[in-house]
Amino acid sequence: MTGPARLLFCLALAAALPRPAPAQEAAALPPVEFEDGLDAGFARAAVLRGEILPLDQVLDVLRAHVTGELIEIQLEIEEGVLIYEIDLISPDGRLIEVEIDAATGRLLQLEEDEDD
Repeated sequence: MTGPARLLFCLALAAALPRPAPAQEAAALPPVEFEDGLDAGFARAAVLRGEILPLDQVLDVLRAHVTGELIEIQLEIEEGVLIYEIDLISPDGRLIEVEIDAATGRLLQLEEDEDD
């Protein structure tokens, strides 16, 4: 294979290789904790049935409202609604607690700890 043909082949091969998903590129997430008798099997089945959003979509909603280091993620039932409760530390060191509706992705609550 000549120089230009070899270069084109290598470029085509590189373009065809799978790239890591954004979640793989990001820092490791804390494990999801489950409350109210829920477990990973329930969550997986609910995502497959379209009853709740996958965690990556929920985290996109979170990032649209706040930034920081994730320290805890919980899936729980609150007043009959499945919610993701997410705790993070803001860049300035404050604890932020966020609740997101697991089915719709709607931001339900965002509380910042003002105590120093």
